[in-house]
Amino acid sequence: MTELQGLQLSIDALRKRGCAIAGVVVDPPEANAELARQAKLDYPILSDASLRAVDAYGLRHAGGGPDGQDIAHSASVLVDGAGIVRWKFVTRNFRVRPNPTDVLAAIDALPPGS
Repeated sequence: MTELQGLQLSIDALRKRGCAIAGVVVDPPEANAELARQAKLDYPILSDASLRAVDAYGLRHAGGGPDGQDIAHSASVLVDGAGIVRWKFVTRNFRVRPNPTDVLAAIDALPPGS
């Protein structure tokens, strides 16, 4: 949840750069709504129970869930308006997340018009 809250703290800087934020998780919408409420997030947490978005970005962690179910690798992905992935941070350790300043730096390093 720390990454989500860090992005919330950086939301003005992200929006000034023309970015929209969304979290994508495999959990059901009700759990996501509760998470967003508890963390006081001003952006959506979307449910991808079918793992379609997870698979589209190559992030499936087969058998990685607590009961052996497929889940997503922890990742942050920057996608431009044309749907092109411009930056991706993927980790096998869910405790390791990019710092919001790293995300902002990645955005700032993109070519103009990306």
